[in-house]
Order: sequence, then structure tokens, then C-alpha cells
Amino acid sequence: MKKHNDTNDSNTNANQTPTVEEEAKFLFYKGMKLEQSGHLYEAIKYYREATHLDSEIEFKCYSSGKSPRERQESESSVGSIDQDEILDDDMVTHFQKLQIDHRKICQQQFEQNATHISVLPVELLIYIFKWVVSPDLDIKQLEILSEVSRGFHICARDDGIWRQICSRTWGPNTGKLRKYVSWRNMFINRPHVLFNGCYISRTSYMRVGEKSLDSFYKPWHLVEYFRYMRFFPDGVMLMISSSEDPYTTLSKLRSQSTREQGLLIGRYRFNGDRITSVLKRVKTKDSTLNYYPRKRQPRQQVDPNDMEQTFQVMYIHPAGKIYNCPPPTDELMLSFTDGITQTP
Repeated sequence: MKKHNDTNDSNTNANQTPTVEEEAKFLFYKGMKLEQSGHLYEAIKYYREATHLDSEIEFKCYSSGKSPRERQESESSVGSIDQDEILDDDMVTHFQKLQIDHRKICQQQFEQNATHISVLPVELLIYIFKWVVSPDLDIKQLEILSEVSRGFHICARDDGIWRQICSRTWGPNTGKLRKYVSWRNMFINRPHVLFNGCYISRTSYMRVGEKSLDSFYKPWHLVEYFRYMRFFPDGVMLMISSSEDPYTTLSKLRSQSTREQGLLIGRYRFNGDRITSVLKRVKTKDSTLNYYPRKRQPRQQVDPNDMEQTFQVMYIHPAGKIYNCPPPTDELMLSFTDGITQTP
């Protein structure tokens, strides 16, 4: 009988022995209390001991709902789901099947005096999302906004927003939604240009230099210049060629009202996998004043920048390649009004 009690006592002592994970949690929670009370140096000591026992102890404490660093997040009221049951392959299809709860799009985690955005109805929130896209079709800001919460993610996938984006991108050539799953799928898979930036193509060629007296020496020059193309959602296009650094030239193409020497401005349109545009050179006025006018002045040469010229530009992409946002610099054809065609 006595031996039986001894064995039971040994079993209970073995069961009461804490595991490595429990001991690490004990040290980690003790460090949390010291950190909350203001004893940071003592808390770091316990944190080190806990991570030495278990390197993933902070993640385990966070998953159990006792994280030392609480994060202020707005949880969507779309519905509670078990994240462990969703595989990575099914994540895309799962987000596509989510629906909006029209009562609340998100809920506040901490009390605040100001009115929370969850009070707004879904229709008004989607209207705000359309303002985020803006007339410049800033799709990048819309995608960043969709990362706030699950409810914001669903609002950013609204068909009304993406239908407006597609109609402003292709205009009358938008077509119908038949072979695409949604309007957003059409915008992703159909070739289009980017509006939040500028396309740059660098061209370099060799040119023969001036002849010297020595016939054994033939100078050659490497000429390099950049061609900049900026597209706007309303069909306006800007193009300029310059040998200056791109950082100094890009600031001149921010708005349509810019007037730089050598700037070409016109309109473009989509034609299948091609982009055609008609551009005209902007005339720049000479700011210098003639203080000594004469009745008869010698005949001056005409500056090509002051001549009225019309360019017909076509961007052709090679066959067998699919571009979601194709750079319009694969092949460039410039056609002047006099019929001359130039292919750089």
C-alpha cells in the first residue's frame, strides 16, 4: 500500500512539472507586467529568457489573445471565419465570394470621441472610394485602401467602381462583359496604359565626328537621348524628346498645361493591341525683345520648333506577347504631314 502511494506521488509530481512552453509563457507574461508597470530593463531580461526557451513564444502568446503589443485594427463584420481552414490556394476564391454586411462595414476596437467610419452606410463608403480613384484613375491608391480591412477589401471590389474605371480607360471601345469574370478582371487582363507615371525610352546611336588632319584618327560620338510619353485618362497625350536627365524632365509633364520647347501634344486611342495618336508641336513664343527695329532685316532661317507640324504615332507590340500594362515603346513610327516616316 505504501509503495502504491509512492508511485502515485511520483506520477503527480511528473504531471505537475511545467513544460518548456509553459515556462516560457510564464516568463513572457511576467515581462509583460513589468513592461506595463514601467520597468523596461527588468522586462527585457524576462523576454530574453523566454525567447531563449522558445523562439516562437511571442507569436504563441499573440495567437492566444495576450500579445504584449496590441495593434489597433478595424475588424470587418462580414462574418467570423476560421482562418486555419482556408488554404492559400483557396484564398482568392474565398475573397471573391465574400459579401458585404450592409449593417456595418467594420467596427471600432477602441472608444473614441469622434465619429467612427463604421457609422457610414455602404453606399456612401463606395462613393468615397470613387473619389479616391479620382479623375486620374489612381488604381494604386484604391488597392492600398483595400488592405485596411476585409470590409474595405470588398468595397474596393465593387463592380460599379471598376466599371467606371474600364469605361474611362477604353471609352466607346470598352465592350461588354462576356469573356471576363468581372470588370476588375477585364481591367487586369486587357491591355491598357498606365496613367500614374511616364513612359521613358532611351535611344543611343553612333555619329561620325569632325575629320581631323590625321587620317589615321576617325572620331566617333555616342549620342544618347530620351523620349518621354505621358498618357492621361481623357485621351490627351504628351511626348517630348530630350537629352537631359529624366529627373529634370519628368516634372515638366505633370499637367496638360505645360508648354515646353519641343513638346508634342495631341490625342490617342486604342485600336486592338495598338495605340494610335495624332500629335502637334507646341509653338513657343520668343521672350526676347527687339530694341532696335529696322525696316529691312535679313532673312532668317525658320526654326523647326516654330513650324506647325503634325505627327501620326503608332505603337506596335510584337506578336506572341501579352502585356497587362504594355510599355508603348516596342516599335514607334512617326509619320509627318509631308508623308515622311521615321522609325527610330
